Amino acid sequence: MIDDEHPLLTALTGQWVEAADPAPQPVLVTSRAAVLHGDLRGPSGAPTRDDARVLGAFVTSSVLAADGTLTLLLADADGGRPMPLAVAAPWGLALPDGSALAAAEDGRIGVRPGDPAPRFATPAAMAAWAASDPDEVELAVLEAGLDDWVTPGDVVAELVERGVRDPREIARHGAAALARLVARGDLEAGSIGEQGFVAAAEGQAASIEHVAALWSALGGIGRRPGPGQIAWFAITDRGRSRMPVSS
Repeated sequence: MIDDEHPLLTALTGQWVEAADPAPQPVLVTSRAAVLHGDLRGPSGAPTRDDARVLGAFVTSSVLAADGTLTLLLADADGGRPMPLAVAAPWGLALPDGSALAAAEDGRIGVRPGDPAPRFATPAAMAAWAASDPDEVELAVLEAGLDDWVTPGDVVAELVERGVRDPREIARHGAAALARLVARGDLEAGSIGEQGFVAAAEGQAASIEHVAALWSALGGIGRRPGPGQIAWFAITDRGRSRMPVSS
């Protein structure tokens, strides 16, 4: 029997919901690329694709019942509007490190350990990205960054303009473009706070791993990240130096 203190469940606490889809296979994706498959049910039924009660809500706790039902308690940023979101067995929860927790139809729980090694930002990949030259998509993203902070939504816009429209292809090309931009030092990953842009403390490789894992999860359910989703980026002096000097 797995209780609600299992690390794979406690890891969800503090994450927010990035996406939820009711069909064809119900799925929920969190801000750290955890993916929950199962028949999700809230007080008013299954969450919709653009459900304002669920999208952006934080996981404050999780409870696993004896029959295998998993309940996530969601709330807004200040703890208000609490709402339970339950998924009855069978269901499966996968984290980006490959670890997984699943309930069979009879409520039996299975666990798969993860691997701490990076899936995307391997040492070889980081070296190749750092040595690369920017392509036209990356230069266009840098140009957008001259006047504002950059998000994956800017990369999506550039890819769509060039005919890339499948969400999985957008995820593959988009994450690679941001990986190269960050590894070369053209962009810096971070977040937006009260004081403006705040650089990520976790470093380049961890930032790229997060972006690639979450974008891959969103692309896998047919989603394109919108403005502000996944992460924010600021252009660096190195990135500015790649822009042509206007006469």
